[in-house]
Amino acid sequence: NVHSLNLSCCTGITDVSALGNVHSLNLSCCTGITDVSALGNVHSLDLTYCAGITDVSALGNVHSLILRCTGITDVSALGNVHSLNLRGCTGITDVSALGNVNS
Repeated sequence: NVHSLNLSCCTGITDVSALGNVHSLNLSCCTGITDVSALGNVHSLDLTYCAGITDVSALGNVHSLILRCTGITDVSALGNVHSLNLRGCTGITDVSALGNVNS
């Protein structure tokens, strides 16, 4: 099993379903990704500038999650994430579920 994998700026990647057991995964700027439902077991996940991602409901068990400048609007499933970065996510209006996020 791969422990840490950096695929940032690999814009041709569209299918990440085989990466669900990677411990630390950087997919920042991978603009072809739209489905991250298989990544719920990743410990540390960076999806910065992955504008095609809108549904992050499967990522509630990720320990450290960076979703900077993505197109997400619903963060209700992310209340158990330990560290969450939502900078530049202008579509989010309701953060009431994030009361238990540590940082």
